[in-house]
Amino acid sequence: MRLSALIPHRHRWQDIIIERKGAMAPNGRQYFSTYIFARCSGCGEIIHRVYYRDITDQQARRWLG
Repeated sequence: MRLSALIPHRHRWQDIIIERKGAMAPNGRQYFSTYIFARCSGCGEIIHRVYYRDITDQQARRWLG
């Protein structure tokens, strides 16, 4: 790990993968959901997010943070 990874920074997400498939929501119902996987090019952090509704690719990229 690089020393710069310890300094607070704004994540620069790359290797973004957006998939749509079914998911079981916390309330027990099955929904068509959007899965987002991405990696930060600065620190190497990997995130996995599930949105329990179908959103556009543009919205998914904007919601990465």
